[in-house]
Order: sequence, then C-alpha cells, then structure tokens
Amino acid sequence: MTSVPKNLRTHVPTARKTPMLTVAVLQQKGGSGKTTLAINLAAAAHLDGRRTLVVDMDRQASAFDWSSAREDGSPLDGLAVVKADRAMALPRFREIARGYDYVFLDGPPRLGDVTQSAAVAADVAVLPIQPGPFDFWAVAETLESLDQADQIRAQLGRPPIRRVFVLNRANTNTRLAREAEVELGKAGGELAGVVHQRIAFPDAASRGESVLTSSSTEAAGDDIRRLWRKLKGGKHGAESQETKSRAKRDAREGGSGEARRGREAYRRGRA
Repeated sequence: MTSVPKNLRTHVPTARKTPMLTVAVLQQKGGSGKTTLAINLAAAAHLDGRRTLVVDMDRQASAFDWSSAREDGSPLDGLAVVKADRAMALPRFREIARGYDYVFLDGPPRLGDVTQSAAVAADVAVLPIQPGPFDFWAVAETLESLDQADQIRAQLGRPPIRRVFVLNRANTNTRLAREAEVELGKAGGELAGVVHQRIAFPDAASRGESVLTSSSTEAAGDDIRRLWRKLKGGKHGAESQETKSRAKRDAREGGSGEARRGREAYRRGRA
C-alpha cells in the first residue's frame, strides 16, 4: 500500500522524469541501523539542495513516523517521505519517483518480494553491517537476493546493482570495529564508509531531524557526509561478477578473520 502524507513537505515536483540516483538500504537482519542510514543520507541529499524522496518500505513505518515528528520550519522541510510496504513493479516506482533527484528506499528487515522490488528499482544497494560475526552471516542471504534481482534487471535491460557495505554502529577506537573494517575490505565488496555509534542519531531522529541539522553532532554529521560523498560519486552497475561472487562467498563464510573465528568458537561451545 502506498500512502502520501498530505502536507507541504511532500509536494511532488514534475520536472525530472527519472532520479539521478536511487539508493536502497537493505539488510534482512533487524537492528542493523538501516532506517537511520536511509533518513540521514536522504537529509544529506536534501541539504545539498536536491529534490529528495524517502520511500518507506518497512511495515513498521519508522521513516514515515520520523517525518511526521518534524516541526514546521525545519531545514528538512521539503524532504518527502511516502509509505509503500508492498512490492512495486518498476513502472509504479518510476511514477512515485517522478520529479525527484534522489530517492532512498528503506527496505524491510526481511527478504521477499518487497526487498527484491527495491533492488530492481535502485542503482545502488547499501548493506549496513555491525562489527561482529552475526551480521556477516546474515548478509549472505541478502546478497543472494540481490543476485536474483540482477537476473530481473538483466531482463529489463538494466545493469547489475552496485553493492556497497557500510560498517554501521561501530564503537570508536575498538579492536572489533577496526578488524571488521579490514574484513569487509577483504570480502571483496565495496566498503563505502564507517558510521560510529553515537547518541546523536536517536536524539535527532526523535525530533524528526538528522544529525546534519542538530547541534553538537559534528562527528556524527561527518560520518554521514563522508558516506554520502562516496555513494553519489560511485559508478553504478559497474561491479564485476567476480567481485560479487567473492563478496557473497566470504560473507557466507563469515569473513576471513574475526567473524570466522567467532563462528568456530560458537560451534566449539555447542559441541
């Protein structure tokens, strides 16, 4: 079902037929910080002066509620958020996205038709992963879902979706965060950036704001700005099949270091 809030923040422009960039934030594991990334990246695009849309594809509608909590006169006025928690065909997505420069798809915390339709529509899939072995194991199934989406994209004449990892909710200067960053690089996927665990993120979200529009959040804002520069400057659909296969294989194995050791220790404990 698609729902559009009736207020000035969701006025739909009509000049642009297709977005410059569509970003899908996808991860089947709950608690990965998926929505937080989606709304803050959308805020970065909006503050760049671009017409920006967030499509909330999660039945929990957290991004939609975030928009509703915002007070009038915010720097984020004009950043549109709509709900669409069912799978959409590509023509329907293009209808919703018409007139926007940047579109961000906040996917559900599960795999299925909704996630796959987001992957078919997007130019880039952002895969948030927290330090530790469990998210490494969970992302393997997400990568398989992206493979299936690529088959549909090929039938539609679209290139493979660009896949990037974000090390999310990382504790500053911890061994686990540093090792996870190394392991993501070794996994063969593109590591777009690191976003650290900071109280600024939930504090800003509770007021319908971003860390980019809140005071005393410079470090959190820097994380988002760096990530957004990397995403909008990348080459979409240019990832090789070899890189995709290596990323999926290593993710399934839990990485080549910390994640794999964690799984082996878990198995020994159950023996």
